[in-house]
Amino acid sequence: MKLFAPKNIFTSLLVSVLPEDIQPIYKSSSLLSKELEINTTSVALIPSLDIIKNRNLFVSNKIAISFDGLLSNSYLYFAENKKDIEKVFLKGDVSLNEIFLSKILFDEKFASNVELSLETSETVDNKKDYILVGDDNFYSNNFKRGMSFAEEIADILELPYVNFVLASPDREALQNFERAISSLDDKIEDEIQKILNSLAFSEDFNSFIVANLNSVYYQMTENEVDALSELIKLVYYYGIIDDVFDVKFSQSI
Repeated sequence: MKLFAPKNIFTSLLVSVLPEDIQPIYKSSSLLSKELEINTTSVALIPSLDIIKNRNLFVSNKIAISFDGLLSNSYLYFAENKKDIEKVFLKGDVSLNEIFLSKILFDEKFASNVELSLETSETVDNKKDYILVGDDNFYSNNFKRGMSFAEEIADILELPYVNFVLASPDREALQNFERAISSLDDKIEDEIQKILNSLAFSEDFNSFIVANLNSVYYQMTENEVDALSELIKLVYYYGIIDDVFDVKFSQSI
């Protein structure tokens, strides 16, 4: 069974407890939905707001990657000694989620109508304000001075931030994937130290993720289903989409 996924620590944790016959194919987050247009019987962990432009996809109401605390796939970094936030640079494995939600976040939290720009430089300019997406936050321990993007969005929603959903054009393929795995949160918690030892992160980050693992959720419960619905409504209220739509879940609710 083909699984397309973004390459980050959180999908690595998920993949580590999957059956051996499920081998991930890693792609940039912005390309994952396109893979499902070609590989129509495959499944993919796609950015949750990709379903806005791919409403024909079935979405799992059993498996997702959600956050509501200090752990996040994206962090905000602010330049020192700046009074106003006018322009924010997006860097890393950027998806529609960061593009759509960044302006909402800055309006809600900082009453600021920021300009967004994709950062093309490999280096980070400490005089700029950034949203950094993906594992670059952790290889250099940048996260220690960053603000959790997920925590801020969860605070706005008063629900977890559903960052990635499991989706497929093929409902049966998605249901087969769901049946192949169970109790993801418990399995990852049981194996976390072993998994981290096999990855190339610092001891500081390993300690940080263990201490905050309870703020990451791999099982899609009723709470996350509601959170995904509220996320879509939030984007609608800000005029980014023209209508609120029902997600095509893999299982009846």
